[in-house]
Amino acid sequence: MFSPLTALTRHIPLSHLLLSVCLLSSASFSHAQIDAKKKSANAIEEMLPDIIKADTLDKVLTLFKPAVNKTQIVPSDYLLLDSPQIAPAGILSVHLMSELPGTELFLLFNNTPAKDEPSFLAAQAIPNLGKLDKRIKIKLKKTSDLLFIVRAGGRWYSVSNEIKIATK
Repeated sequence: MFSPLTALTRHIPLSHLLLSVCLLSSASFSHAQIDAKKKSANAIEEMLPDIIKADTLDKVLTLFKPAVNKTQIVPSDYLLLDSPQIAPAGILSVHLMSELPGTELFLLFNNTPAKDEPSFLAAQAIPNLGKLDKRIKIKLKKTSDLLFIVRAGGRWYSVSNEIKIATK
């Protein structure tokens, strides 16, 4: 009895056939989707000039495609925004961590900036869609509410923290 599979295996080594079957059965995305993931990881760098110009969180969120609104950002216990509760004005160290698998990027905002402070503080794409563990320096002049946002698995998550700036 002759079957198409028998004809196929006569010309292709069995090891190559098994590898092809495994690749086909495990592939759940196309080359276009892989390219889109690469582009989205780099998109934050392309967006930085516009993000820096935006003076509110809402304006920054509209820059993403598709646009994001605040209702799509959910608080998460898997995010860490570690900063001093009380600090002198000036440069502060902030620890950002995401335990969410598939973290693609992060954004850090000051929701209550002083007149000459930006609301946008930091952003970075996470290569290989991994976990995030960063220490960054920020400069604050007055008591501020920091908002740490990440995109993981196509969804948006956040955590916030207040830093009280001590006055003399």
